Amino acid sequence: MKKWKWLFFVLVALLQGPLNGQTLVLDSATNRFLINEPGDTPRLDLVIRSFTDSEKRKIPPVAVIDTLTKPTFETQSNGFHRVHAGRMAEPMTVVVRGGGDLQEGCYFKVNGLRPGPDESVLPIRSYQIGNEQCTAGPQLPFGVDTVSVSLHRADGTLISRLQIDFFYPQPELLYVYVAPLYTMELSDTTKLRRLFPYANRAETTYSAPNAVPDTLSIAENTMYFGFKKAYFDGRVQATRIRYRTHDKGQWMHSVKEVFPYIELEQRADNWTWMEDGAYQLEYSYTGTAGSKGTYPFAVDHHWIFNLGYYAQLLVLIPVMLFTKPWFTALCVLLIAFSIFGNRIRKTRDLAKKANLELQAIQSQLNPHFVFNALSSLQGLINSHEIDRANNYLSGFSKLLRNTLYQSGKEMVPLATEISNLENYLKLEQLRFDFQYEIFVDPQIEHLQIEVPALLIQPVVENAIKHGISALGSRGRLALTFSKANSDILIEIEDNGSGYDGSAGTNGKGLDLTRERIQWLNKSGYSSKMNTVATPTGTTVTFWLKKWL
Repeated sequence: MKKWKWLFFVLVALLQGPLNGQTLVLDSATNRFLINEPGDTPRLDLVIRSFTDSEKRKIPPVAVIDTLTKPTFETQSNGFHRVHAGRMAEPMTVVVRGGGDLQEGCYFKVNGLRPGPDESVLPIRSYQIGNEQCTAGPQLPFGVDTVSVSLHRADGTLISRLQIDFFYPQPELLYVYVAPLYTMELSDTTKLRRLFPYANRAETTYSAPNAVPDTLSIAENTMYFGFKKAYFDGRVQATRIRYRTHDKGQWMHSVKEVFPYIELEQRADNWTWMEDGAYQLEYSYTGTAGSKGTYPFAVDHHWIFNLGYYAQLLVLIPVMLFTKPWFTALCVLLIAFSIFGNRIRKTRDLAKKANLELQAIQSQLNPHFVFNALSSLQGLINSHEIDRANNYLSGFSKLLRNTLYQSGKEMVPLATEISNLENYLKLEQLRFDFQYEIFVDPQIEHLQIEVPALLIQPVVENAIKHGISALGSRGRLALTFSKANSDILIEIEDNGSGYDGSAGTNGKGLDLTRERIQWLNKSGYSSKMNTVATPTGTTVTFWLKKWL
């Protein structure tokens, strides 16, 4: 009996040889033209073969097939049509109708490119339905959403074109198993079930009669995902599956196989060494969302394995130190660089902090301010305003004493900072005759809290100098210290012509303030400065966050 089977296959092979390049007569009962555009000029069309009842019953158990999608078309102009069809539905063949044999030199293009030598040699030269004979067109590629097929004359003139938009069904996951067993047939899903109690770290349950568990939790193993065969172009074909393990990752594709499968290998650049957590495999024929399937899995590495891995590293380090002098020298250099680098960073930070404190003192006692203060004092004495001169001199001496006393402190009590600001405002008021007020929220007035020393003094100085100095008695300056939840808010508001305190062009005082805020934030505090400037005045707000 086996000899008769071999003779039968040899006879079929001998009969198929002469068919190459010949005309194939199609049964008009199961084959039809889709577009069926009348005319005598050459034009592209599709021959559609309907499924038989036997195919509808036999093919779905072994291969993915779409028996519902029916091809449709839209005519754009004579010889130009747009087709919507299922790629794995009714088999389609591109043909050229009208005009008898094509002129010498005519050629096809698929997606703008002429088919290669292997693709242009077709087993069938032409097809015949009824009394009409048509030239065979090019084969359609699999795995793309849109295919453009065009017919051209020898001089490149476009004769006819079809743009085919394909719909793909979702690949059907046939089995999932862990670790390769090369003696097992990939299609044997009954034996594959036995693997999961040893590899799956979650309880193995199946809601479908196949080898795909509902949940999968894997440690250090390689995973294989197998899929059902694909049926297109009238027969079962070798197929690739596109896949990715992250919803925003790059799509990859499997090897082209009759039974396509995805292998997630045990490599450092692949899924096995991901961090523990939940993942989802996405798979489709084209890598588009419309025909995409998903399968969830989890990575849960064994802690025992990790412990052994790190123990190996601990053993490896002393071995390297004793056997590789260059490795020992490199380790010593790295440790020394780390130690000295840390010391250098600390020294630089301390120097920067000291420099900021020095600049804060200089901003408070800059020569320009001292000169103006002494000039104002001289003017009061020459005018015989002895009481005002004594008050001015008393306030000036207090300001000098307090500033020098606080020069080494990063933080000062809030009451002390307010007192220093008030002394400063009184001195400036004698010079420019403006009005000021200081409001302190009763909720924080008597609290023992500290604020950065001399932080807002440069802003107050700018408000007087650039805002209200020219207004005389019409100038107004208001300082407000308030509480918002656990934050302290400090506002400096004036009715001057307005200046932009957030820009970097208002002198060294504001640059110093911004730098101190950055330093405070790096030191573990949380603070921010914001400026709102209008033609009728400027408001600068300091937020000392979570200060209470």
